[in-house]
Amino acid sequence: MGCDYKLYEPAWCLGCGNLMIRTALKQALEELKIQPYQVVIVSGIGEAAKMLHYIRANGFNGLHGRAIPPTIGIKLVNRDLKVIVESGDGDTYGQGGNHFIHTIRRNIDIAILFIINQIYGLTKGQASPTTAMGQKNITI
Repeated sequence: MGCDYKLYEPAWCLGCGNLMIRTALKQALEELKIQPYQVVIVSGIGEAAKMLHYIRANGFNGLHGRAIPPTIGIKLVNRDLKVIVESGDGDTYGQGGNHFIHTIRRNIDIAILFIINQIYGLTKGQASPTTAMGQKNITI
């Protein structure tokens, strides 16, 4: 049986790095022959968090900075699922920083994809925890 990870039309801007990440994720899942029903993509809020809307798999949108806790719950309930957190730098390193640190300590079998674009993309350029010193944007 083939793995059909249909890609849906995104609302991201052309040239957005999320498009390449979505394509790479789709290719990886297909090459590993993991069926869409075996995958759950969990995200928080923001432009990066829209990935699960644009790829055919199970998905859950959590709260801003809180994508990791439901991911852990999903994995603990069904260890056979491939559970992926897909989140932006502000979502994870800002609001969800402690969840990330404690998940590393627990060594739970999940994958975390960080989209590091050095801004809060949904607010169109607000500085994030990974914004470079001296970088000009709408809030600096």
